Amino acid sequence: MPVNDPAVIAQIAGFGIFLWVGLYLMMRANRRTPLILVSLVGLFTQAIFFGSGALADTTGDLRLFYALEKGLWWTTTVPAAAWFHISSLIARQAADPAGWREAPLFTRRVVVVYTAAACISLFGSISDLFVDYSRPLPTGGGYAIGPGPAYPIYIAYLGLTSAGAFFYLILALQKLRRQHEPAGRAMAQQLRLLAAGALFFLAGALWIASRKYWNLPISVLPGFLCVFLGLAALGYGVAHFGLLLEGQDIQRDFVYSFTGISLMNLLYVGLLATAGQLSVAGLLALVGLVTLTHTTFDSGRAALDRLFFNRDEQTARAEARDYATALAAMPVASPDLLPEAAPQADALADPAQAVLEVGGEKRFKDAVRKALTGLRSPPQLAQSQLLGLALVERRVALAGQDDNRLNRVAALRELLIEQIEGLRPSDASDARVGDAWRFYNVLYYPYVRELSRKGALAEARRLSDERRRAGQREPGALEQVLIWLADVDEDTFYKWQRRASDTIAAILWEENLKHERAHTRDERRRTEDERPDKVTR
Repeated sequence: MPVNDPAVIAQIAGFGIFLWVGLYLMMRANRRTPLILVSLVGLFTQAIFFGSGALADTTGDLRLFYALEKGLWWTTTVPAAAWFHISSLIARQAADPAGWREAPLFTRRVVVVYTAAACISLFGSISDLFVDYSRPLPTGGGYAIGPGPAYPIYIAYLGLTSAGAFFYLILALQKLRRQHEPAGRAMAQQLRLLAAGALFFLAGALWIASRKYWNLPISVLPGFLCVFLGLAALGYGVAHFGLLLEGQDIQRDFVYSFTGISLMNLLYVGLLATAGQLSVAGLLALVGLVTLTHTTFDSGRAALDRLFFNRDEQTARAEARDYATALAAMPVASPDLLPEAAPQADALADPAQAVLEVGGEKRFKDAVRKALTGLRSPPQLAQSQLLGLALVERRVALAGQDDNRLNRVAALRELLIEQIEGLRPSDASDARVGDAWRFYNVLYYPYVRELSRKGALAEARRLSDERRRAGQREPGALEQVLIWLADVDEDTFYKWQRRASDTIAAILWEENLKHERAHTRDERRRTEDERPDKVTR
């Protein structure tokens, strides 16, 4: 087939898009969760499927044609199994936001689907059971092969896996529909997109498979378009949904990055077309190279930094790149960071124990500790999951500021400093070095005043020299605190820091939960008031 054939162009575009979505998800995800890993397998496999399909449909070399068809037949089965697996993970997450990560990665149904995919892939590669390799049919400049006797099993496999994925997505949508929080609504929107993509994929896959098996006199292009649209919706939806779980709303950044990579590809392809050097293999190589290099550009810069900059400069440059990337995504509340219910903090003797009694406590405490240590570094604070808290969002709204990551970073920093100040004893006449001051001191001076424990002694000596030159005998309050910090045992110091941080975490947990409950009540009242069948008494 010539390069200007619509089906070949669609396959080349599909190769580039799915390669980019996979690279984008790999570069943007902070953690390699099971959902992210399975999504990467599905996206990259789908890119290989489209790329090999474009080559197989246009090559005149029979050996290459057989190598592509037999060697990459598995790319026709693995994506469907991966989408089924992804949908099952999403349904489990919606059913149990706090505990789904501890559940088995492979359920019995997922194992059955992967086993079926492996069997179809194996017998489809080594025999004529699913594809009749023994009778290649010459076409205009290429070859085609017909279906084998077991091809209806492959059609049934595609239909059942797609229908199963659609069922799981609808199940997850029903679970999320009951949530009134903005994060829940955003995830429900992505699930609708995923469900629509599953339907398009099912329609397109059945169109192509049925046309091939029954040799129908219809164009393959509508099937490719349906598969392409369905998988594009699935790819975007999975990337967006997976990063929403990690507290990132990447809608703006996704469109921005996709626009940039598309323009770069169009520019280079246009230059190649002007030179009259268009070929399928050349286009695939060009699109793959442009997509790979421009998407992983920051990783390449990090490798070069190791050659030209010292360690501190490398860290600073890496933080600057991470900061720029983080500012492109809106922060949202991670659903498993805060559960729907938690005990009252004042019901326990130690406020920090309120955090220890719920499912997502460790992640929340870790997020608070990390945010406290990042008070001095905006790039670190810009990546905090706490930016998605309703308390932070409310502060930005009350200040009349635009709701973006920059303003949320400032609001979170103010909130954390206020919480540290809340640990300050009310008795100002104290010497500021007693037991009542220990939690305040171990957080305020290292993180707010930026006086580390290791540098406390040197700073205390400097203050002592200044005091003596001024003729003063008694050390000031700051000098006393710095000497106290330097004298505290290291293990004790960090133990006090953890307890102080956990106390702040318990307070933030409870305050945010109260705000969420009030917001949920307001949303339900508003929904009830807007019901058309509401009867006014």
